[in-house]
Amino acid sequence: MDYRLYLLDSVGRFADVEEWSCPSDVVALEQASRHVHAYGAELWQGARHLSTFAGPLEPRAQVARG
Repeated sequence: MDYRLYLLDSVGRFADVEEWSCPSDVVALEQASRHVHAYGAELWQGARHLSTFAGPLEPRAQVARG
């Protein structure tokens, strides 16, 4: 199955993506959990969200501009 790990930036938006083919959700979750991303990441399989991984840094609050 195909999976995508979306890497988050400092304000919690998708900044980059890694694509993998894994035989199961368990393998994809294990692979994603071994990656360290500064602000966290989200693992998806198609339109299905599997997990969110926190990073060691906290995203900063987005400032509303008007």
